[in-house]
Amino acid sequence: MNKLTLFIVFIFLAAQSCEFNEKNYFPSEVGLKWLYSVNIKSSYTGKSNMKRIMVTNLNENNKSNDKEFSRLYSDGSYYSYAIDGKKIIRTSVILAFSDGIDEPVEKTIYPDSNFIQKEWIVREQLFLVKGFQPPLLNVRPRSQFDMKYRIMRRHKTFKVNDLVFDDCIEIEGKGNSNFIGDTRSGPINVNIENIEILCDGIGLVKQIRSENTNASAFGNMTLIKNLMSFNK
Repeated sequence: MNKLTLFIVFIFLAAQSCEFNEKNYFPSEVGLKWLYSVNIKSSYTGKSNMKRIMVTNLNENNKSNDKEFSRLYSDGSYYSYAIDGKKIIRTSVILAFSDGIDEPVEKTIYPDSNFIQKEWIVREQLFLVKGFQPPLLNVRPRSQFDMKYRIMRRHKTFKVNDLVFDDCIEIEGKGNSNFIGDTRSGPINVNIENIEILCDGIGLVKQIRSENTNASAFGNMTLIKNLMSFNK
């Protein structure tokens, strides 16, 4: 082989190695901890509700090529997951607050852990929408709908606050639902959008979710979640 042929072979092998390099956008190792800021905004009140939440990985079990693990939230909620081949499945949920989950508890949230699959659908429910005036004060609709996700773009680096992360993927989900807030009026339409940024070796670093209604009693709700720190 001459030098040109060797160079071409080297470039080909390097490209193949990069293409099939396994990523880890949903880390499962025991002891990993994420601290997030969560800001929920209402267009009706014009106010924001800011809080912090810690997430900790617990109880990882390996079974052949599969994994099972749980995540404990600082509000006391407890989520369990399984990585079945390439699928990331939520297997159970224990919530620390009274509101339950009407959507399927066991479901595939990411069908491809390397995100080679470009589009997928996840069954979800409304959880931000809230009534702000009588007789709909504090009404929380729980309608289910299909959220259609797709990969928007990949980022070599992505910055959240003062933290910079490498090899990130941006996912966008869109859905539509409706509910009856008051029997004296017709269905209220809701448009849902969810954007997530996941980074290799870290997982979720940013989320923006909005649930927008066409009803003045409910208005629009937005959740912004940013990673503040990550500890291995």
